[in-house]
Amino acid sequence: MDNIKQFFPRILPVFGLNMNMGFLLGGFVALLPFLREDFGLTRAEVGLFTTSLFGASLFTAIFAGNLIDRIGVQKSLFIGGMAMGISAGLFGFSPFYALVLFFALFAGLGECILTPAGNKAIMDRAGGKINNTILGLFRSGPGLGALIGASLLPALATQFGWRPVSLIGPLIFIGLSLYIFFRGDFENDQVQEKGKSSLKGELKIFLGDSHCRFAILLGFSFAVVLSVVVTYLPLWLYEGPGLSLTLAGIGLGVSRLGGVLGRPFWGYLADLKGDQEIILLWEGAIVALIVLIFSIFGNNLSLWLLMVLAFGIGFAGMGFEGVYFGFLGKIVGIERTGTMTGLALTFFRLAVMTLPPLFGFFADKTSSYTISWFLVSVFPVISIIYYFLGVKGKKPLACDNTVG
Repeated sequence: MDNIKQFFPRILPVFGLNMNMGFLLGGFVALLPFLREDFGLTRAEVGLFTTSLFGASLFTAIFAGNLIDRIGVQKSLFIGGMAMGISAGLFGFSPFYALVLFFALFAGLGECILTPAGNKAIMDRAGGKINNTILGLFRSGPGLGALIGASLLPALATQFGWRPVSLIGPLIFIGLSLYIFFRGDFENDQVQEKGKSSLKGELKIFLGDSHCRFAILLGFSFAVVLSVVVTYLPLWLYEGPGLSLTLAGIGLGVSRLGGVLGRPFWGYLADLKGDQEIILLWEGAIVALIVLIFSIFGNNLSLWLLMVLAFGIGFAGMGFEGVYFGFLGKIVGIERTGTMTGLALTFFRLAVMTLPPLFGFFADKTSSYTISWFLVSVFPVISIIYYFLGVKGKKPLACDNTVG
């Protein structure tokens, strides 16, 4: 890897794009009450924004990832950043809400390019090596950006209105995208050879490989945990153990803090151990254990233990990203990381869109969260069992020179 004085300045623009993605999306979601008042929206109509944003990317993430492998991260970061910047910039000029939802589709397409492109850019910046610690720090960017955006933009919108304030993130996107395209230094930009393999051929190879199937299953499992915790943890803390609304909200904040700290920690541990699979299995086991405790003993736990467990589920269940995306690069090779990341993100978003409603359905039917939390624990356990029965001891694709 380049020395530290050269390496970090070269990844700062990429980190800036990544952090601004969280700032824009997290900040605009916090502005939705202003849009509700402006457009006279129902609660259901407000919820359509996130459906539009992530719904389109659910069906295009694989194609976006493959595009990155074929044209390189520099052009991909430019395309993704400009797509998000221009589309989100048009939110504030929309005379009616349906147009906001239309532009959100294109902003979502930009987001599904930026996530795998950013991950691959960090690997390329490291001379083709996978540094899990740097990836962990990098993946903390969106969370930090969302925290800043959600705190800052509503206060500014109260003073100046939501429309001009919504332009802050898009303008940053456009500026950083132009800088990366014209001034970016991407000499290690690894592009897949033309004609080497079609997208259909790539997907067939990936889905036929045990390591790739394990990665998809594990990513789906972590997505279940992450989406359920973000959606239901405060409500469960309030209705189950009986915490106040303030303490329940603090519990979610504690779990998010755990995620921010967990990403670089697990990344550093993976670099230290040199074994990403074991680290991911540890995280999955910790998550499964905590969720089982929630299911069986949750209503009877003390406040301090609930907060410790909330931190722990964030630390392991939200802190997986750096090691996980590094693992994807390891098993398929960095030149094909974009396609594999897109495939993994497709299942990741599928979990985010389907499992929280299912969690709530069982909670409503049983008037308890016991079965719902138990259901969440099943997914990481299945992933761990699959690893030991079908993956352990086998070589990943990147170690098989006959593949691709």
